[in-house]
Amino acid sequence: MSTSSIDLSPLVRSINNISDNLRVVNDNVSVVDSKVEVVAHQQAIATQRIDELYNEFTAFVAADIKHKQLQLAATRIIEVRQEIEKRFGHYSEVRRITTGILQATDAAIVRQETMRTATENLMLLAPGYWLAPALVALTAWIADNQPLAEKALGESIRRDDSKTSLFFALVCRRGQRLEANAKWLRRYFQIQNPHAMDREVVVMLDALANGVFGGAALTACSDVINQWLTELEEQAGFSDEQRKRWAGALDVLAPRMRDQEYPTLPNHTSAWPRLQTALCRARRNQSVHSFFEQMFTGETAVSASLESAVDSLLDSLVRNFDEEELPMRREERLLQLIVEEQGDRDGATRRFHAEADSLEDQTNFAAMLTNSSMNPQQFGATRATQRYAVSLSREWILSAHQDLVARDRAEVPAEVELACGSWKGKSVDGSNEAGLSSSLNSHYAERIEQAVNAVKLSAGVWIALIGGCLLGFVVLASGAILIGLVIAGIAAAYFYWQYKNLDKRRVEARELLEKERDQALHFLRACLAELADLRREIAREDAKSNDVTVFLESLTAAQFVLSGPDQQRASLAS
Repeated sequence: MSTSSIDLSPLVRSINNISDNLRVVNDNVSVVDSKVEVVAHQQAIATQRIDELYNEFTAFVAADIKHKQLQLAATRIIEVRQEIEKRFGHYSEVRRITTGILQATDAAIVRQETMRTATENLMLLAPGYWLAPALVALTAWIADNQPLAEKALGESIRRDDSKTSLFFALVCRRGQRLEANAKWLRRYFQIQNPHAMDREVVVMLDALANGVFGGAALTACSDVINQWLTELEEQAGFSDEQRKRWAGALDVLAPRMRDQEYPTLPNHTSAWPRLQTALCRARRNQSVHSFFEQMFTGETAVSASLESAVDSLLDSLVRNFDEEELPMRREERLLQLIVEEQGDRDGATRRFHAEADSLEDQTNFAAMLTNSSMNPQQFGATRATQRYAVSLSREWILSAHQDLVARDRAEVPAEVELACGSWKGKSVDGSNEAGLSSSLNSHYAERIEQAVNAVKLSAGVWIALIGGCLLGFVVLASGAILIGLVIAGIAAAYFYWQYKNLDKRRVEARELLEKERDQALHFLRACLAELADLRREIAREDAKSNDVTVFLESLTAAQFVLSGPDQQRASLAS
């Protein structure tokens, strides 16, 4: 059979189909090959976007947790306060009547029988509360009913000897009963243990700092306080403990950073958390200085009369929470701090631990000084007491401040690793910009060279060429010359097209990496500028630590004991 009689149309159609398929494959391979060089770039971008998404998600989760903690705390604090009112609300009535009895006696406008009836009713209203029998004893004393006064006084001492002794020391001072005042003070001091003191000692400090105790009583109080401090300092490890206590109290004064203060650096260094901590701690020096400066700025108001001064102290004594209230008061305080910290429970917990001693029923006298200084609202201390307590604690505060400064300086990262694009480098203070820029350019020059060199004919192209040529030769050998030439031609054309496209793909690979390089260089310069600013700010804020030292060294305890009012007449009935 001659070749002219052979129907080649099916073979031609198959070849045409192969040609079409090769064209499609050619287009697809071209697209794939054109993107091979940018995979690393896209991967870097994808990684960056994933990191950004992760950071955004983490921030969202943290914000959601804070929002829920804030809502929970705001709801729970109402419940706690309602429970406190339910369980201890009757104490308030007893407390309100205390100064009322003294002021009514001054004015002589309330019958003694009325006061006696009112205080006896309080005994039924507040069983177990030390103040109720103390008020019965007070009214019996005013009425010159010695048997009832002694009996009620014994019950009050049994319930709380320390508070009762201080209560009557203040009452006697109010009435200018100086001998009785001295006896009650001696009793109060005799039952005190400087290693485990009740919270009402702050009232005694208030009386001392505000000049309520004058003359011999003032000297006696000062001497006893010095003895307490000497006894405490002789205890092994006490000074270190007190330094740590003050360090913890001062450390919470570190301010937070504002959002976007340093917009670029946090995204390009793993050292950012340590840098941020270092800056906040350095800024704490200004916060500490401002805290003490404000404490000692301005005049401290002195009561116009002895009666009003003592009435204020008595009010503080009876309103300063009693031991059975403290567990709920501690919970209330933690919830209040969570609200103040906008739901940041960790931050609230750190603040709570720093002031936890102020809500303990007993602690050592030095801790009392710390609490009076740093948490006056929780401890019921006046501004005068704050000043006096700080001046007494000066050496511990100085040591704690110096410890914090030394710690902060040691923990500042000496060198910061930066990551911009695929490049990494290190800088101390941003001053080596030229060297880092050169390193980044060299890094990307090498990447560009590698990417350009990597653009070459793939194995698939060579297989297509060789396979097409072999198939063409086979067809030629079978006698189908035209078909064989067509097949070989298609393979050669495909190979030529791929070879001709290499330059375009190399240009694309170069341009993409050059764009990434320029962006990385921009980030590097921004990071170095921010790092330089941050280092300068840390150094500037760190230098303020000396201002704190100079200020504290200027304080002495004696200058912060006020000359309080003294009343010439006795206020209480004989």
